[in-house]
Amino acid sequence: MLLALALLPMGAAAETPSLDEQVDAAFRGAKAVGGAFIVAMGHDIVYEHYYGEQQKSTHVPVSERTIFRCASVSKMVTGICLMRLMEQGVLSPDGDISDYLGYTVRNPRYPDTPITLRMLMSHTSGLNENASYSKRSSLLRDMIDVERKARSNFREVKPGATYAYSNFGAGITGSIIESVTGVEFSTFMRQELFAPLGIDAAYVPTQLGSPEDLSASYERDGSLNVAPSYLLRQEYDEEPNPDTHYRMTVGSLYIRARDLARLGIALCTDGTVDGVRVLSEDSLAMMRQEQSEETTGITEDSPYSFFTIRQDTLLEGRRVYGHQGTSEGIICNLYYEPVSGMTLTVVSNGCDTVRDDGIMRLTRRLAGIAQEEWL
Repeated sequence: MLLALALLPMGAAAETPSLDEQVDAAFRGAKAVGGAFIVAMGHDIVYEHYYGEQQKSTHVPVSERTIFRCASVSKMVTGICLMRLMEQGVLSPDGDISDYLGYTVRNPRYPDTPITLRMLMSHTSGLNENASYSKRSSLLRDMIDVERKARSNFREVKPGATYAYSNFGAGITGSIIESVTGVEFSTFMRQELFAPLGIDAAYVPTQLGSPEDLSASYERDGSLNVAPSYLLRQEYDEEPNPDTHYRMTVGSLYIRARDLARLGIALCTDGTVDGVRVLSEDSLAMMRQEQSEETTGITEDSPYSFFTIRQDTLLEGRRVYGHQGTSEGIICNLYYEPVSGMTLTVVSNGCDTVRDDGIMRLTRRLAGIAQEEWL
């Protein structure tokens, strides 16, 4: 054994794996089918790496063209357009959402307490998604109009008083966008946000300009969950219908990893990317603001502000902002740290979704690699 070591080139025994090798090892450790990892510093992407297969049956490799489903990171991207509508005066963070939907939205137990966008986006509205929301035939108005008295769709808490993550509440924001703009939600997002940035993304797969780049999604064990061919066969009514489109905001965005990273760059820096303004700096500050009774009227401490979570354990000694998404075996994470200007994008079309302290173990490992390399 000693002789074998002696015959090795100087330093070979302690050779450090390359950055690509470390990233590949992280994806392999998570049993990923495919994935992407992108790091930006300030306005510049400093590292991007693609791993595995876009679809097992065709053996198409993941590349910069692969379009992934974002799961709940869809909420934060939707939040960008909600903030833009606030900048334009079309929406108000603390206005009664009844004014946007055209009927009175109330928790029947608290008929005098309006529900606001701030509550929906900080997950403090008190909506209960385990009742009618779980039935795909349910119409939104039947579930939240006080005149319909759908008590089971509200928790026994005053709106603004308790944090509880609510996909239902997030979905309603898409219906609000349709109601105030008169444009179908995914079409609006493509026109308002994606097209000016040259991004091919959609909340409806059939709207994608490059459907051939759509990835399959897989379960945690690597078995197929949904094939692109199935998604592209689904019919969708592109007319605005707030009563039925309230599920889209929840987790339906399809986008390339690099384009998602570009949106993260705008959120992390000054609100611009590639010379295009995405949000004002005032809106960026609002998205990171802590909610409290004194500052915003939200009486419960929520880790979210406007579809943006504050996270203090991902990068050692630093507060990051962003969102995490997971569904079956897919994961998507977009986190940014404004002090250093670091933006991290992690996506996988199927992997082990085990978490450490609430964050995907894969994402923690990749964030650790990035922190050691660039911070």
